[in-house]
Amino acid sequence: MVCIENTMNLSEEPVSQRIGACGGEALLARLKEKRFLSVGRAWPFDAGNLPFRWLFATGTPQWRYGESNELVVLRCCYESLFALAHQLDCRSIALPFLSAAYYRFPVEDAVRIGLEEARKSDVTAIFLAQTQEEYDLSQQPYVKPQVLSYLGYYRDHAVFRLDNGLFAFVDLRPERREVFIRPYVRACYYTQADPFLPPLPQDEIARLRRIYEEL
Repeated sequence: MVCIENTMNLSEEPVSQRIGACGGEALLARLKEKRFLSVGRAWPFDAGNLPFRWLFATGTPQWRYGESNELVVLRCCYESLFALAHQLDCRSIALPFLSAAYYRFPVEDAVRIGLEEARKSDVTAIFLAQTQEEYDLSQQPYVKPQVLSYLGYYRDHAVFRLDNGLFAFVDLRPERREVFIRPYVRACYYTQADPFLPPLPQDEIARLRRIYEEL
């Protein structure tokens, strides 16, 4: 797992530099053959002579004081990464906390997002903490994000605002118990798509909230 810049050069993160050094010029040439990788996306590469089957590269966001949806983009990096690992039948993946050390990202947010996204995947994630601060944050007990308020619903999902800045989409259908976590833009789009929908009864809202809390 390496982090790269838009120019397809390895980032300054130690894990990326060490993998690049072990892979040699052949690995760097394979990376540059891709020519461009969108920030928020991941891409698989043949690991060559390295002691694992696949090497994943991802373009991680730099911190711009929260004005460029950096938190959402970082989540997209992990979603793309774990989806690829699942498609390639990987049982586990080793990776750093993306953006935590070398892109001015708030370390607490970077570690939290990494751990939250890893818990959603069926691929085992082995994180490499590159600083003592990252390690200490990763050892804190997991606290599930709490519901702050109910926003509304659209089609088959009710939307709840969470205290971590994201939104829980809970399936309305009684025969299903499913929850999806989505970013701000998508939540607003859904709940504001049709202002003429009839309101849900309070007992139904309470039932849906319990589903989120129990899963």
